Amino acid sequence: MVDLIKFYLENIKISEYILASKFMKIKQDDEFEYFMADPKKISFLSKKVKAENFDLPKSEIVVQQENIMKNLSYKNKFISFKRKLNAKEGRFSVCQNIRKDFIRVKNLNPFTDLNYLNFVEIIEMYAHEFEIEKEKFWKAKITQLELGVNIRFNMNIASIMSSVSRMKGMGNTLRIGNTVNFKNQKYEVSVYDKLERESQQNEVFKNSNKVRRKHLVKKISKNNSFVRIELRVKRVSQFNRASIKNKIQTLESIRKNFHSLGNELYKLFVNISFVNEISPDIAQGLVKSQLNSKNEKAFDGYLKFLGLKYFGVKKFIEFASPILNTNNRNRYLASLEDLYNQYKGDDDFVKKEFHRKLSAKITNLTAPAISNSN
Repeated sequence: MVDLIKFYLENIKISEYILASKFMKIKQDDEFEYFMADPKKISFLSKKVKAENFDLPKSEIVVQQENIMKNLSYKNKFISFKRKLNAKEGRFSVCQNIRKDFIRVKNLNPFTDLNYLNFVEIIEMYAHEFEIEKEKFWKAKITQLELGVNIRFNMNIASIMSSVSRMKGMGNTLRIGNTVNFKNQKYEVSVYDKLERESQQNEVFKNSNKVRRKHLVKKISKNNSFVRIELRVKRVSQFNRASIKNKIQTLESIRKNFHSLGNELYKLFVNISFVNEISPDIAQGLVKSQLNSKNEKAFDGYLKFLGLKYFGVKKFIEFASPILNTNNRNRYLASLEDLYNQYKGDDDFVKKEFHRKLSAKITNLTAPAISNSN
């Protein structure tokens, strides 16, 4: 459930042995010295660590200064330590995708999500790696966070992504291929094709070239989809969703509220609405049944449907959303979606499957948290 996370600990002592064996000193000024962890020397970031480092006596460990920037480049993530000159304690900072760290060290499927026990294990693995007391480590303050789940559907990916419409409370919607981003000033929610993303990052079909991977993804996606839904909080201090904010202040707060945090994520994600553009065109009999009352309102509604169908319902919603009066926006756009959907057969299928699978997945991930609290 937890993906990328950025956190820090103040007044932390990192032993000189750990600094020498796992970090590189990258800068020093008149007041501070700065260290960055070398991914090649962290056990859960590199499989070569034990063979190359752990058997070396302390006296033979030397800080490597060659190709520093190249070695420190680990997909824009970092583990750093900053302290005043001649001081023993300083600020320890981490920005990592702990889900991928856990998958790597456990050699798991790339679509694995962290459940409660996995989350506790990877955090305590970090504490052990840098020899920081667990009790102190759990007090780390979180500044940035991504929470999400992967959901598998037995249907074409286009059938799902083309049905995603809008999200309540989000002012902007950006669509690029099989990715939809809903944004406001404080956070964003993304829905995207996880299989396609993992293929682009060479996390699946690793023995195949780019062309072959693309072919395999296309073949699998005809009848199977892996969709990821993510909440991205760039600044926890500015995050304004109160029901979630008080549960993501520290590592400890996530641990203590893991189950209820999952419930709040479900409440947030079901604000995503759907329109069924993938169904066949309306049948003549269905049209007649909708207009059978000879009521002017029914005919006006049908004309609106034809207009939405011609213009593109999601395209119109994205056009109208920033223009409409904020007091009436959600009500009006929801009415258009309802009107459009009533002329489509089985219009709730994708929505119902989304809600059902999302609920089941979050329940599965958070269940160990309930067992642990008993």
